[in-house]
Amino acid sequence: MTGTGPGGSESAMLAAPAVITLCHEYAALAGAAVAGLADFLADAAALAVRLLPTAQSARIRVRVPEVVTAVADADEPPGPAARSNREVLAIPLVGRGDLAGILELDSAGRGDFPTDERELAEVLAVLLTLSLGNAA
Repeated sequence: MTGTGPGGSESAMLAAPAVITLCHEYAALAGAAVAGLADFLADAAALAVRLLPTAQSARIRVRVPEVVTAVADADEPPGPAARSNREVLAIPLVGRGDLAGILELDSAGRGDFPTDERELAEVLAVLLTLSLGNAA
């Protein structure tokens, strides 16, 4: 999210409040993650669906050391155009040179992910990777 001039790009300026919200809510999740990895990942997947309007569902799959999968779906079901207007955004969770997992977001008919949502998903992936590295 680098800017192109002294004031930065318009996309970066619009995304800044969303990044702050994501980091704030993620910090609250991470601070309360005493229940275990599966619950933490389920909460993180729900956070992704809540903060990324295009995401119909989110799946986080990790292996540290066992495989854990968390899935969250949006409250609103996909519309009839779900098959023709669908994008899946998959971001690898790579830390210390190892693939620790993957964050998958499915638009399921809500269209393509706009740039600001892609960037926000990448921030979430970095936060997840850091958390997984600390948990290992």
